[in-house]
Amino acid sequence: MANKGYSVPDLFGNGYTHYDEKGNKIGRSEPNIFDDGFTDYDAKGNKVGTSVPNLFTDGYTHYDDNGHKVASTQKNLMTGYSHYDQNGKKLGESTPNLLDDGYTHSDGCYIATCVYGSYDCPQVWTLRRFRDDTLKRTAPGRAFVRCYYALSPTLVREFGETAVFRALWRSALDRLVRRLHKNGVADTRYEDR
Repeated sequence: MANKGYSVPDLFGNGYTHYDEKGNKIGRSEPNIFDDGFTDYDAKGNKVGTSVPNLFTDGYTHYDDNGHKVASTQKNLMTGYSHYDQNGKKLGESTPNLLDDGYTHSDGCYIATCVYGSYDCPQVWTLRRFRDDTLKRTAPGRAFVRCYYALSPTLVREFGETAVFRALWRSALDRLVRRLHKNGVADTRYEDR
């Protein structure tokens, strides 16, 4: 998993300041006056686009400064957001920070992606299927998924580069993936639900 940065709410909660994974300010989003969307600015304060609330889903459609759709964001079951490009390909996720009302941005499945090196590989497809088809269907499963998405970004950020972390998780995840395969969970290409 690659950490793509984080967003911190302004002092009065009216907008967000965005930082890259190294802590450099890369922009900010300020609330629009006439809707529940945002106007987006780069680090120098130049307007770069807008984020408009979707009419039928809990998320946003993002436009560049010329009004061209460049991305969309949808609320996910983990109380965060999933991000997609203009063609609907998943780009990553934002999960709520535990210490403030901001978000940590990453490219997907956290520990599993860190261990296997890709969000799109057979082992992670298997785990994503298990998450969507089994865990999300029960209250305890949804609670586990929420905890996983709340804690794993911090674990990966702090320990993800160490060989011990990867080896421990690789062993546990390999056992789980083998068990899921025995129970009929496929390892073919998968698109999140």
